[in-house]
Amino acid sequence: MLEIVTGTPTWVFVLLAVVTGYCLTFCFEKVVSIKLLLLIPLCFMIFSFVSLLQQGDILASSLTWVIGCVIGGIVANKIFGPRVYRLGRKEGTITVPGTYSIIIIFLIYFPLRYYIGYSQATSSTHHLSAALIMLLAVSSGSVVGFFTLRSYIIYQRYKQLSVEKNRVAW
Repeated sequence: MLEIVTGTPTWVFVLLAVVTGYCLTFCFEKVVSIKLLLLIPLCFMIFSFVSLLQQGDILASSLTWVIGCVIGGIVANKIFGPRVYRLGRKEGTITVPGTYSIIIIFLIYFPLRYYIGYSQATSSTHHLSAALIMLLAVSSGSVVGFFTLRSYIIYQRYKQLSVEKNRVAW
């Protein structure tokens, strides 16, 4: 285990620190742009598909990925469904209450992805075992499902609040 950490390039620690700092901002109430909110799951989805397509065994990993999406979606629904949201001051923004879930997911997912990448890089064939491919698929799917449903829930609340605001304005 120590070998994994000692061989880590400096940029990985910088990336870890920067993204951890960004994820910490989600622990507090935050005004979020709807466009950015919808962009994040799309980026996760693209990276997830690309990493799975590189591994082979597309059918099994795709099914496992879908299962992960469902799991992540269920978690996001439990966390973000009952929350109270407000429109942001600027057009196209919404105020989202703070949550520790994003930092927790990141602090689990980042080292897991790093370990999977390390395992692939140090393998003599540069291929992952079937177990690691399934772990990659379910973890990637869970993150995609979580952020996609989170974005969907917040977007739906944004639309609902916008309609209510327009009704009151009339």
